[in-house]
Amino acid sequence: MTTAMLCRVMVPGEEQKVLALVMRGFHELVRPDFSAEGAAEFARAAQSFVVEHPDGHRITVAERDGRIVGMIDVRDSSHVCLFFVESTERGNGTGRALLDSALQHSRSEWPGLSAITVNSSPWAVQVYERLGFLATAPEIERNGIRAVPMAKQL
Repeated sequence: MTTAMLCRVMVPGEEQKVLALVMRGFHELVRPDFSAEGAAEFARAAQSFVVEHPDGHRITVAERDGRIVGMIDVRDSSHVCLFFVESTERGNGTGRALLDSALQHSRSEWPGLSAITVNSSPWAVQVYERLGFLATAPEIERNGIRAVPMAKQL
């Protein structure tokens, strides 16, 4: 029997577990769409966001059976920087629960928030569409990272 999932803020000491989850998901799903330059830039950014935890970033994790099974990093309550779910948890609502939890916090911090944005990897566009995001511009590439700008109206 599977226990309930809990969404909560990442706590100090969990950075390496969360970064490992991000990098597993990146290599499994996203890396094939990126150049070597893009993969290096992604790894640098992920390390910065998760381990160095710059001001304005809030990482929410999903935990089940004492394991971190998903994460979302939202900057300034309005932009998704990283969003990954373990392969064993995909398709069962973990991602939606993480996004809902992050949005609840964003709305409490910024009551007038009207949209949340993301620069989606080409692989994840359909995932974000299922979560209510729409493309706002054509695909871009910067520092080897391919992304589709998207937004979800709130």
